Amino acid sequence: MGKSRAVSSVLCVGETLWDVLPNGEFLGGAPLNVAAHLARLGIQSRLLSRVGDDARGHEALARMQALGVDTSLLQLDPLRPTGVAETVLDALGSASFRFPGPAAWDALEATAPAMAAAAGATLVFGTLAQRSPASASAIERLVEVAGWRVFDANLRAPHDDREIALRALAHAHFVKLNDHEVEVFARWLGVPQTPAALQSRLTAQFGTRSLCVTEGARGARLWHADTYVEQPAVTVDVVDTIGAGDAFLAMLIAALLRGSSPGSAMARAARLAGYVASRRGAIPDYDPDQFR
Repeated sequence: MGKSRAVSSVLCVGETLWDVLPNGEFLGGAPLNVAAHLARLGIQSRLLSRVGDDARGHEALARMQALGVDTSLLQLDPLRPTGVAETVLDALGSASFRFPGPAAWDALEATAPAMAAAAGATLVFGTLAQRSPASASAIERLVEVAGWRVFDANLRAPHDDREIALRALAHAHFVKLNDHEVEVFARWLGVPQTPAALQSRLTAQFGTRSLCVTEGARGARLWHADTYVEQPAVTVDVVDTIGAGDAFLAMLIAALLRGSSPGSAMARAARLAGYVASRRGAIPDYDPDQFR
């Protein structure tokens, strides 16, 4: 991707699940979160995912439609349940997760309509939905025909497979990692565990065109279009961090697709991520105009 790109629909592929918290259940999954924020930001977004033919699955479908996400590619699984993430928050609001399986999103299919939607499109994908061979194969087929390939690693132990993650890197044009993932990938690739060292290796080994690293309260950094940006975090009273990274990525994609400079795109992404971290759930209500 160059300095700007014609705005088109974005296809987000992967898991749909419910975050099960002590105070209730919240619809989530990184691909869904990104798709929902993109839709709210005025970008046509489609979600390719799979839910069970159960109460959670039908409620997920209704919520997605209410969020403005195109659900025409959503698959309904007659055998497997809708996925859940059993979530635990620490004293600082940071989350850890457990993903019971098999879940419906372990059986994604690269159907003809899905392949047509992916062809030449902006595609957002990660690793968690590739924990099963069936979904991994489907996602790889979609990635092969996509246009701008955005890899949001979203490594979640014990589903952080080195082979899957490095294969995804080889396909990606734009890579988004958090600070923990930088350490993991740097260790796998045998380089110093710093964003700069990893960026150099990704460019040399995989031809990676862009790298964004989010570092929580320390902010974020971006290498993109021959530009390097360091973005401070927006100071907020954190309620929980679930979905903040997804909101950051969605705003960054939306702004870059519309031709914003890397610096402007990062500043807007930080503002939206801070807002989401100050609210409960991954997709709180907001007016997108306040982040323009």
